[in-house]
Amino acid sequence: MKFPSDEEVLQEFRNRPDAVPRSEFLHTLERKLVEVDQQHRSRSKTRRTTIRLGLSAAVLLAVFLLAPMFTRLITHPESIMTMQPEVPLVLKGQQLKLAEVSPAAKQTLEKLFNLVPELKTMEPKIIGKEDGIYEIVFYQKEQGTEQRYASVEMVAVTGKMSRYENEKAMDEGAPSTEEQAKRVSAAFLQALLGDEFKQYRASQTSGNDWDAVTYTRYANGLPVFSDRYVVGVNRNGVTYVNTFEAAPLQISAESFAKPNAVLSEEELSEKVASLMELTYFASSRHTGKPALTYSLQTTGYVNAVTGEEVWGEASYKSRYSAPIPVTPGGKKVTVQTEEEVARAVAEQFQVKLDEFILTGGDKKIKGEQMTTYKAKEGLGRVTVYSNNGVITGFQVRRSKETVSSIQHQNHPVNAQLSYDEAKEKAVQFLQPYLDSRVEELKIDETQISMPSATAYSFSFYTLHNGVIVADQHYLVNVDGQNGEIVNFMDYFTSPTESFPELDTVLSREEAAKRFLQSHPVELGYVLPVADGVLQQKPLLVFTMNMISGFRMDTVTGKAFK
Repeated sequence: MKFPSDEEVLQEFRNRPDAVPRSEFLHTLERKLVEVDQQHRSRSKTRRTTIRLGLSAAVLLAVFLLAPMFTRLITHPESIMTMQPEVPLVLKGQQLKLAEVSPAAKQTLEKLFNLVPELKTMEPKIIGKEDGIYEIVFYQKEQGTEQRYASVEMVAVTGKMSRYENEKAMDEGAPSTEEQAKRVSAAFLQALLGDEFKQYRASQTSGNDWDAVTYTRYANGLPVFSDRYVVGVNRNGVTYVNTFEAAPLQISAESFAKPNAVLSEEELSEKVASLMELTYFASSRHTGKPALTYSLQTTGYVNAVTGEEVWGEASYKSRYSAPIPVTPGGKKVTVQTEEEVARAVAEQFQVKLDEFILTGGDKKIKGEQMTTYKAKEGLGRVTVYSNNGVITGFQVRRSKETVSSIQHQNHPVNAQLSYDEAKEKAVQFLQPYLDSRVEELKIDETQISMPSATAYSFSFYTLHNGVIVADQHYLVNVDGQNGEIVNFMDYFTSPTESFPELDTVLSREEAAKRFLQSHPVELGYVLPVADGVLQQKPLLVFTMNMISGFRMDTVTGKAFK
């Protein structure tokens, strides 16, 4: 069976309208991607197939909702350029033989061969995953065909392993006891790390069973949040090893400044209060009524001495544009049959369908529905979304395109339009279809939804009393080469009653106090990111638990997860 590539799988789900995240969970899920999704791998056969694609089930969920964050060490090796020579030992896409890898990599492989002797009998295929990063894949012949057996990625200069997977070891369930899981994982990791292993402490990765053990480095008695190994185990042994960004680096113990004077509880509470942000919901998922809430909008780390926010590898924080005044048209495009959809999108939205044919029949439009048109030639596709006969969005792909939102960063390839020119086109297109009550919009400049390689992505949020309304959201993507609108999605939720007024809210200070009571901060170290580059000087920080989430009703004071 021919499996689709990673990007084909990712793109298929990104292109679905239900893969767009609620803004209330964006910062939480981004951090959860790294802190949880790297930690959990399934044991079932179906999810082993997903792992063969380089993804875990949890990674699929988070990436498809918000477009995922993977370790910068792998995707952006320039972030460790201070460790690499001017000419990398391996270039992206370069193929090598085993004898040609660096001495440090050979030493790591010898340790791995001692742990998994059968690998030594196989002829590996070695390629530059990225500049300075080896990807080494071992295959076993079964019935005359090569089957992927195991793979490892490592930094060429240091030989430090950043990822390992043994697919042949994934057939059994997890060890039955904590002792077995710790013993198996510790033996494996200690063989690879040597004396460095003494700096790590074990903990349970997930709360369900001992299918994985997390090893966190400690320095000066404090955890190093960005230096962790997650070791998957079952009755066959070690099934995978994932790392956080600092683990493959050589950060000396002397690099960790000893904690001296840090923020007091009062100072920390003041900082948390400054990070509390008001958000409206037209329909609260808890009550179904309009709500005004506080949430903590933060990178997840603050400097333990100065109180400044610190960006880490897993950090995410919305960044909104200045308010954009608009003239809403309140227009709704209605259809009754699938054939009417083609005429409507052509006449109302100026989507050219000459090159496409309807894949279904002349069905009645009812409920939530997708109508798909495939290209007469090639792999292009147009999808139109409707709800009870009202068109709520469309997506145009005139050719097969895949793009990772983390690589895209709203810099489409070969763009002829500037960001501002594309934004102006998006606003002009959107205004006729805005709900008549909308007066102002803001763009979440960090959010890229349903991306394509050539398009800019604009996520618009409405404002009420100058505050973002999280579930009144519009998406417009503009092709940077020709200005075509290639995505439109209407996520506007109408309130059933009036929004709460701002003069009824609890103070930010009270919200911060309640947050800290339910989400205690933790003192430790992180490798900061500055100008997109991972720094190798650890920084003492307070980290805030954003995985479990925090949202508080500003009127009742009730906290929601």
